[in-house]
This record gives sequence, C-alpha cells and structure tokens, in this order.
Amino acid sequence: MQQKIQLFARDSAGGQTWNEWPNPLREFGKAGATVSRTVWVAAAIIGLVVVCILGFPERASMVAIVAAVAVILPWGIYCTSQKVSRLLIVLVLIEAATASSVVVATNSDLGALIRCPVECLFCLPILLSVWRSKLLHQGGFRDYKIFLIIALASASYSQLPEITLVRAVAAILPFIALCAIAEEVHNGEDARRVMGILLAGCGIVVVVNVFALALVPASTLWQPDPDTGLLRFCGIFTGPNEIGSLAIATLGAGFGYWPVTKGWKRALTACVMVGSTILAVLADSRSPLAASAIGVAIYFVWRYRLQGAIAIVALFTIVYSVFVSVPSLRVYVDRGDVASFTGRQVAWDFAIRSIEERPLIGYGYDVEGQILESKYFDGWDEVWSEGYQTSLHNGYLSRAVSLGLPALLFWIFFITRPMLMAFMPDQDEWSLRSIIWLSILPTLILNLTESIPDFGSFAGLEMAVVWMLLERQRLFIQAKSAIHTAIAEEAKSLLVRALQA
Repeated sequence: MQQKIQLFARDSAGGQTWNEWPNPLREFGKAGATVSRTVWVAAAIIGLVVVCILGFPERASMVAIVAAVAVILPWGIYCTSQKVSRLLIVLVLIEAATASSVVVATNSDLGALIRCPVECLFCLPILLSVWRSKLLHQGGFRDYKIFLIIALASASYSQLPEITLVRAVAAILPFIALCAIAEEVHNGEDARRVMGILLAGCGIVVVVNVFALALVPASTLWQPDPDTGLLRFCGIFTGPNEIGSLAIATLGAGFGYWPVTKGWKRALTACVMVGSTILAVLADSRSPLAASAIGVAIYFVWRYRLQGAIAIVALFTIVYSVFVSVPSLRVYVDRGDVASFTGRQVAWDFAIRSIEERPLIGYGYDVEGQILESKYFDGWDEVWSEGYQTSLHNGYLSRAVSLGLPALLFWIFFITRPMLMAFMPDQDEWSLRSIIWLSILPTLILNLTESIPDFGSFAGLEMAVVWMLLERQRLFIQAKSAIHTAIAEEAKSLLVRALQA
C-alpha cells in the first residue's frame, strides 16, 4: 500500500501511470471521465438546439423532434440490447410520436418517415435470431406470418400499392419484435412482467399528456366535436380517439401486470390506470371505456359467479337510474345519433356492399378507406373524405375489405384459438384466463366500432401482446404434452419388448 501511495505521489508531480493505480481508483477515474464526456455532449446538444430554435423559430418543433430522437435512440438501443422485451416501450413511443400533433402538423407523411426507419433500426437486428428460433413455424405465429405475407402480396393488386407495401412492412416489423419477446417468456410470471413493460411505455405517454394538460395552452389540447360542439381533450395527439386507445391499452396492461405488483409498484400502477381513465373521460371517448367496463363486468361474473352477477346488475341499475333521473346526463349519453353509431352505419353499409363485389381478395391491405372515394358512396361528411387515411371504424370490416372474407375468418380463427384453449381443462398452466376478460376482450369489442390495425395504435399493440402471451402458453403446453406422450410411448414400447422377450 505504501508503495502505491508513493507511486501516486510521484505521478502527481510528473505524468500519471494509470496502470499502477489500485483498481478502485482506476475504475473511479474511468467513471469520472465518462460522466464528464456525457455532460459535455449533453451540453453541446442543448446548445445546438437553442441556437437552431433562435435561428429558425418557425422550425422549432422540428428541431425539438430531432433533438429528442438524438437522445432517445441511443438510450433505446442500449436498453433493448440488455433485454429485448423493452422493445415494447420503444414501440409505444413510436406510436405516440407518429400520432402526435407536432409531427402531423409539420408534415402529414412525417409519421411514416419516422416509423419505418426507427422500427427497422430496432427490429431488423433480431430478425435472424427469430428465424433461427423456429417460432415462426409454430402455431399462431406461423398463421400470423401467413396473414402478413398475404397482406404484403396484396400490394400487387391494391388500389394504392405503395401505401399497402409500407403499411404491411410497418406491421411485420413489430411482429418480429413480439416473436423475439415471446422467446423470453417461459412461465406466467414472465408473461405478467411483459405486461408490466407495456404498462411502463403507456405510462410514459399518460404522464406526458398529464403534464401537457397542466402546462400547454388549452387551445392546442382540446377539439370541439363537429356534431355537438362539445370540447374533447386530445392532448399531444391529433384527435381524442388516440386518448381512448391509450386508455384501453393502459388499463389492459395494468390489469395484466397487477397480480405480480407489490408496494410502490402497485401504487404507481393504480395511478397510471386512474390517470388514463381520467384522460379518456376528458376526451369523451365512450367506446374504449364502455369496452373496458364490459370486460370488467364479465370478469366479475366469471370470477365470483352469482355474487358477481348480482353486484354487476345492482351497479348497472344504480348507474342507469342516475342517468334517467338527471336530464343533462341522459342528453350527454344519447348525443351524436347513437342509433347509427354516431354516423358509422353509412360507411359500414357501403363497406358490406364493397365486400360483396370482391369477397375473396379485397382491395389491398390497410387502404380500406379508399373505397369511400367512390362516386356511389353517399356519405359526403368531412370525416369520410380523407381517402386511404379514412377509418371504417370497424376492424373486422376493414380486414374483409382489405384482404377478403377468407383472410378475415383466418385472422379471427388464430386470434381467438388461444383464448378458447385457455378455458379447456389443464390448458391454463400460467393462469392467464383473467387477462382474456380484462385485456384482450375489450380490444376485440372496441374493434367493432374502431379499426384497430395489426400491431398499430396503442390498442392494437396491447391486443397483439396479449395474444402473443396466450399463444405462447398454448404452444408451451402443447410441447409439454408432446414430450409426455413420447415418454409414455417409449416406456410402453420397452414393456412390450420385454414381454415379447
């Protein structure tokens, strides 16, 4: 030790010999140098951002986006390289960025320009490992692969081939990420923690919207309803429906993660779920909240049987009585022509007629809104005039219009199969039945009034994650059963050979 001190004193007078330092001191020196460089780089980035904003104030939003990407991308690459399931946070943030009003207002095509390169950056490096894992050749993962190949092939006859190609690729890349995440799930606790990572991503977006509600001028956060004039909260997004999609995804992820939470994590989970619900109420997003309520009601009936049914009926009676007795509440609930699903019926009727004309192959993947450009469509409201960006507000009709009825039936088959199998005897080894009612069923209900894309939007991503976990459980049980059967057959053959001898 005395020799080391003398070496340090000698090197302080001349040049420092780092290799002769004790290990703790050397490591401390390296850490200090790293921190210094990090601070220097961060300060340089902030300085450049300030200079760019002052020099080009009209491009301030774009400069902020570029700066955010410059910081978030390296951090995201580091985190996902440590644990691939953290890709869920990246996918959620991509959805938030591409749907934000800042991006859309800057350039309507900027969202696609952000989504595809960033998803390629994170998802392509794991493609080879996913392919080698053979997961793409098994069960529902194989089926979804076939469905997406059909979607990609539909670009050959699509009304808008380029859009179909881009959107098919934008669905394939997150699918690859979910396959990689599925490889890390080996039991029920792993599955629940994946839901927790999804909740973390949704929670970040919820917090951003809460801060926006407190700090950003109200004129940029609220939109008037075109039919009623009611102000609806849209937050950082272009429309209030995105807030509803965020709420249903956050609630579904929270319900899935809840059983494995404790202490402050459970409190934080509850805060995020409550916060997303409040934002959905401010956004006047009735469909996601109603879908989640239906899922919770069915769960209580399934979990508590007669007691749950009585509690749900009593609660419904109280709520209904309140709405009937208060005229203003009744007017609020009945607004917007509920009988026609707030005008959606006119688009649905035309979509059904269009499916009858091309029932087998459809009109091209994820460009179903283009059919509303037809001169025979009599819904001339502004909401239906955005071409391929127009939503039919029904995910089942959207898939039938896009790829035909056979593809829709195929999609329904492999999506619902792991859900149904989980209720068979000895087919729920990971105890995931509760997330069927609380997490995936609400999104399937919402899909009746909103078009939830494959691996797109907050609700679509949450639906895909829950499906992936249920399918992973089904394949796990199937493989385990096959092993037991092989062992039994081997034991049987040994006994037969012994008797023959």
